[in-house]
Amino acid sequence: GVTYYLPDTEIEVTLNATCIKRIPGEFSRYAERYLRIKNSIDKAESFWELDGATIDKKGTPSPNKMFTVKLNNSTASNITLDKQGVIAAINTTVETPARTETKEHTIAAHADAGVYMTEEMLQATSTAKLAELTAKEIYAIRESKLAITRGQAENMPNDGQAMQLVLEELDKQEHALMELFIGRTDTIRQEIRIAIKPTEECDTTKAVLLRFSRKLGFLDKDNLAGEPIYYDLNDLKSVRRPSAEEMAKAKPIKKEGICYNIPGKAKIEIYTRTRKLVGEEMPIAQLGTTEVLSKSLFNKSNRTKVLFDTATGGIISIEKK
Repeated sequence: GVTYYLPDTEIEVTLNATCIKRIPGEFSRYAERYLRIKNSIDKAESFWELDGATIDKKGTPSPNKMFTVKLNNSTASNITLDKQGVIAAINTTVETPARTETKEHTIAAHADAGVYMTEEMLQATSTAKLAELTAKEIYAIRESKLAITRGQAENMPNDGQAMQLVLEELDKQEHALMELFIGRTDTIRQEIRIAIKPTEECDTTKAVLLRFSRKLGFLDKDNLAGEPIYYDLNDLKSVRRPSAEEMAKAKPIKKEGICYNIPGKAKIEIYTRTRKLVGEEMPIAQLGTTEVLSKSLFNKSNRTKVLFDTATGGIISIEKK
């Protein structure tokens, strides 16, 4: 036969944060004198901002829900399992979307202003003189751009595409030199994923998921240097489960056929002391029951197609022919 698992459901919480680094330019104190810029970055600082959170569900094979389908005289032999051995489909195909992995850290590249400095600028004997010459170079670049856009340049580009390339290069030079006065801001983005596995008695209030600090970013939940990020998880009791007494009195069900889950529902909320990040209701396999599709649906006269949710073990669709 074919052995398969039904899943337990895990809640995957994805949190995103951005580190903002403000770096002053080498000539920041001369920005107002030479360029009349008053809001330049004058001191280095770095801080994190919590952007938000999303939640999703995924399935992991339940060690208590492993079953075997006998292939004798059964048209349920066309069974599709996922990579973990969880049942995904019977007598039909299922497309698993590729999961895109995002880089934890991204930072934009910056042009080196030294590449655009003239011989006179590099020979300057003081910072003040170098700042003055750099400002003059910025004004010269701006004049060149104006001359090109007005069609007054001595060596005009041959066509529109060439003009665009020239203007883009001049913009790049101006931006690199301007950063020496106004400074620059770098952003580093971080993404972290945490799995929560609900149990049958899953009601939780104000549990600490992890911590977050404006200076240090994401921290372990035991690190008191950060503020806590909480979660609430509550069973909505959408599926009645038999009590222990009822289970003891009931006769065991023969698992002759295809087993599947009827998932229950839970509500999860992720929040800080001052802000709600996300809140949703989602199906959870552990909060429901396990049932059986009759083996008569998969005999020689029936070729029933079934599509399962690999995160919950529930039936997405069933088509009998």
